[in-house]
Amino acid sequence: MTNREIAKKLGISPAALSLVINHKPGVSEATRETVRVQLRELGYEHLIKKAPAAPGNHLSFIIYKRHGEILDSHPFFLLLMENIENHAKKYGYSILLCTVDKRRPIEPQIQHLCQQDSEGAIIFATEMHAEDLMPFFSLPFPFVVMDNDFTQLTCNTVSINNQMGTFQAVGHLMDRGISRIGYLKGNIRISSFMERQRGYEDALAHYGKGFIPGDIIELRHSEEGSYRDMHQYLKQHPDLPEAFVSDDDTIASGAMRALSEYGCRIPEDISIIGFNDRPACEVTTPPLTSVNVSKYALSAETVDELIRLIGNQAQPETRSRKLRIGTKLIKRQSVR
Repeated sequence: MTNREIAKKLGISPAALSLVINHKPGVSEATRETVRVQLRELGYEHLIKKAPAAPGNHLSFIIYKRHGEILDSHPFFLLLMENIENHAKKYGYSILLCTVDKRRPIEPQIQHLCQQDSEGAIIFATEMHAEDLMPFFSLPFPFVVMDNDFTQLTCNTVSINNQMGTFQAVGHLMDRGISRIGYLKGNIRISSFMERQRGYEDALAHYGKGFIPGDIIELRHSEEGSYRDMHQYLKQHPDLPEAFVSDDDTIASGAMRALSEYGCRIPEDISIIGFNDRPACEVTTPPLTSVNVSKYALSAETVDELIRLIGNQAQPETRSRKLRIGTKLIKRQSVR
């Protein structure tokens, strides 16, 4: 039935029906509840729009840019935003999106955050160093740090189990009988990349294998930059490992192009594994095996942790919680 037909069946005007399903003022609460019950009985409950969050029911999602070289080229947070918004809505919250940029004076930016009508914040800290977080402790509401563990700081965090991811990658290569494994290292060092490299080194030690320092190659963190740097490396180092694990899919993709042009067949001559399992992994040549990070789990756990902190403000905790989201290797055709 159309809305007009439904209104006629309920004995109200189409305008009154519109006010009810859109949560607008203009009808009594008794009428509103009666119409809701009748709509449920008719099987048209889905017409009732979700009630908007009450004034003040906001959470801030703060994107922190130290230099922008990671976030501007590959804004991972955009892949998380829908999950964060949807999960926050389940608690009756909407999201206020804002950016704090280290390249501008920090204090006015923090003051702006303090004045926001927000009950808590998620700080997306991919590019952050420990000292960058200090000004945020003055915020008048709880916050949870996302995508950075800050092991040495007393703050609640939700991050990726990066070392688990590269351990899975090395283990997969070992299972394929590949023992000389190199590492593609981004020239910009963030906490996640450093943890991934440690995971690679720990995995080789676990399997009783050392690594050749020359097999750890530093490349620029862009597909074009890593492609050019790998080209230059290949001119000077013809002796290659059997496989590479990488900081990131972007670096792996650029290196794959250079290796292919150099005459290396992937995966017959050399295997490549990326990290993050971005959508582009399915369209590289060949499709790129990569370590997957659950965007939903990372988002939902962060929102849940923030809601827990908001609910516990009357009894502040003296210990911080450091949550890690496990990874999963997605096998494609870049490994023999």
